Amino acid sequence: MSKRFINLAMGLCLVMLASPVSALADNQFDDLNQQEIVEAMGAGWNLGNTLEANFNGTPDETCWGNPKASAELMKLVKKCGFNTIRIPVSYLDTIGPAPDYKIDEKWLARVKEVIDMALAEDLYVITNIHGDGYKSVTNGWLLCDGNNQTEIKAKYKAFWTQIATLFKDYDEHLIFESMNEVFDGTYDWQNPGAPYPNQNYYSNINDYNQIFVETVRPISLNNARRWLLIPGWNTDIDMTSEAKGFKIPMDTYLDKSVSGNRLMISVHYYAPWDLCGDETDSNISRWGDDAWSQNSSKCTTYGQGANSESTMAGQFDKLKNWFTSQGYPVVVGEYGTVDKSAYDTESPTYTAYWTKTLCENARRVGAVPVLWDNGHVSTAKGFAVINRSTNTVCRPYIIEAINEAFEQEIEVDTTTPKTKLELIKSYIVNVTVNGAKESPVYNVQFAGWSGVEKTIPTTAANYDLDMSPSSVMDGFTNLGYITYTDSMYTVHVNKITVNGYEFTNPLFAKDLKAANNQNGLPNIWSGNDGEYISDNGKAILSVSSSVISLMLKLDGDSTPVGDIANATANVISTEDGIVVLDGENETIEIYTMLGIPVLKEDIREYKSIYPLHSGIYLIKIGQNAYKVMVR
Repeated sequence: MSKRFINLAMGLCLVMLASPVSALADNQFDDLNQQEIVEAMGAGWNLGNTLEANFNGTPDETCWGNPKASAELMKLVKKCGFNTIRIPVSYLDTIGPAPDYKIDEKWLARVKEVIDMALAEDLYVITNIHGDGYKSVTNGWLLCDGNNQTEIKAKYKAFWTQIATLFKDYDEHLIFESMNEVFDGTYDWQNPGAPYPNQNYYSNINDYNQIFVETVRPISLNNARRWLLIPGWNTDIDMTSEAKGFKIPMDTYLDKSVSGNRLMISVHYYAPWDLCGDETDSNISRWGDDAWSQNSSKCTTYGQGANSESTMAGQFDKLKNWFTSQGYPVVVGEYGTVDKSAYDTESPTYTAYWTKTLCENARRVGAVPVLWDNGHVSTAKGFAVINRSTNTVCRPYIIEAINEAFEQEIEVDTTTPKTKLELIKSYIVNVTVNGAKESPVYNVQFAGWSGVEKTIPTTAANYDLDMSPSSVMDGFTNLGYITYTDSMYTVHVNKITVNGYEFTNPLFAKDLKAANNQNGLPNIWSGNDGEYISDNGKAILSVSSSVISLMLKLDGDSTPVGDIANATANVISTEDGIVVLDGENETIEIYTMLGIPVLKEDIREYKSIYPLHSGIYLIKIGQNAYKVMVR
């Protein structure tokens, strides 16, 4: 994408050159698909520490040291080459009491005014609810570990009803982001060995996202087609993309005329933190493999791996594998490095290289990078690239690095990772059981095999349940169930080994309540659908609904995705979906590879056609399971 930008080294001050045009759509809404929206949004910039600034829980645009946002600033942002602006907003005590939770009209009018100024410059605008989910902010209320979830969810729904109504006729340039960095305030290193993140709290985050989508969509036709931005746990890449509990919301009210989905995934990137976020650490000012080989004392204390280009590329590969290759664009809603030039005159060279490399990776996987700028110039946590007091560029080398990354030709790689289904011959689950009064029984049923049943000791630590099949047929495994007779105990899955591939990704511990009959017992995988990468990175354990499958990652492009044989119904993949033959009187269930339900209904015809977007799907018909690719 070619961009024109000002002579940044001179830091020219701009003035308003034209009156803004109306930011409202005149019944014109350009429905952009995944590739088109990413291309149109290009590179982005954050209006940080402004509309999310607050004093004792009251939003105040200037209380954190920045001037009020202006039309001149928006012109400079556009002139610098940015196509997107993210406008973080905190609402806090401007939201009134139940049951209406009405937002203060004056504050809402100011938010609208700033958004309109950005839209007048033909910028794409991301707006969110920002500091309301911070435990450290006075009057923060969107807390996933709060004990008043019914009230929180009602307030959240009322909030997005008002925002989506106010902007209901705005065109595709406006994108809503459901929240910002919401989590329980703890990190995995604070409690080593404990399951992380807390699945109950993560479930609340998933609920917020679902409420957000279901609230915004039905309010207007434009909202029914608008791109919506969805974050996971703390917008952390690993916590969002590694089957740690994140669920993409169901988008039931998406306009049926839309081809593909209209949900984006939000993540942030500040790695390594001692380079990116800690300006007071004067020792850490450089990044990259060359920087490490030349003078590692100037590089991150997290080790050589954290300082490597390959580590950054690997994180973006996760975004490709989990989201962009599955039809979900990614927005890196915050990234950046603080200014350490006062400590190291060569630091700008390395931070510019870090910035350019990140933007190249984002473009490679089909993501939108949005630079964090908090307006702080040469101060602690100084992320500023624009001096808002003078409307000049203060770190031209950062903006130049971004434009260089976007001016060069980069082939976007959103291809689905090549995999091949593996016949499951060995299936071992290592568990820890606490508090069982009677020895529970674990049972796993294989498609085409009789079930395997093993008894667990009343109290067991690191106990291997060898659930390997006694006979061999092609097919998936059905998930095992714990059967028991006492009131409650906890089962923690430590490790799963399938065909010698170990999966030690932290899974979960779950309290299991007694049921009246075995058919009513909870599935111990409940709430943890998704894909788990093996320890050696060569296999994928895919969990969807009641199906586990093992897929091997392949290096070549010529090997097709494997299909399931020996099935009663015939499933045929077409360019537009699937055709099912000879499946009458059975129930068909279709899931994405992330475990998101797509369809469940009874099959009534010998030949049934199911339109599907491009991607890989897991399909269950009766007791048989299939994996198909729709191209």
